[in-house]
Amino acid sequence: MRNAYKMMMLDMHAVSARNNVVYIYLAIDLITIGLAYSPMREDAFLIGFGGMIGGSGAYLITPFISSAQRSLDALYAMLPIRRRDVVHGHYLFALTVGLLMLGNTWLTLMVIHLLRPALFGSDFQILLSISLVGPYMLLMMTAVQYPILMRVSYEKAPYAVFLPFIVTGLFVGYLGGISSQFVGTAGFLSRRGLRIGGIALAVGAVLFIGSLWLARRLYEYRDL
Repeated sequence: MRNAYKMMMLDMHAVSARNNVVYIYLAIDLITIGLAYSPMREDAFLIGFGGMIGGSGAYLITPFISSAQRSLDALYAMLPIRRRDVVHGHYLFALTVGLLMLGNTWLTLMVIHLLRPALFGSDFQILLSISLVGPYMLLMMTAVQYPILMRVSYEKAPYAVFLPFIVTGLFVGYLGGISSQFVGTAGFLSRRGLRIGGIALAVGAVLFIGSLWLARRLYEYRDL
């Protein structure tokens, strides 16, 4: 587990070296808060939320781009690190990005709510629920992308890697549009919402763990 943590930190360093995560999130936050005072004020959070999903999704593949450019996988093969630790580190990185996104999304939502309490009104709870959808879909993107990247690398399958971005963006937009009808105005805090959220969480956990197992198998037999 220690080696997996070190690999996760290397991934975080790769992201920070190319694009500072804190600055990008801060820029998105400030733009979102600014839009809350513009004519698009009711849609400000959803616009910013879309930006956070796009930015966070780009973070997921940044370590693999750096790895392809610097031939890091070949270097890892020469180090006393098990291949499964490399895979675990990448998946731990994805979980970390998901948590960072959730925390930043809630922080932005709370700040806007404090500055303009009447802006969201009864939609505040449903927006809190929508915030959970972003990290969930981010991890589902991971479940699709990472096995591909572990087997063939980013430079050999860029379109296969970016396809989940498009699908996820469309799905999140659709889910955001029907969320109030789907789980009610209380969002996932309602009885129906908790039941649906529990099922979604169980399905997501199975897919994520299954993806991790598949990625380990594929990376184990990959020619580095």
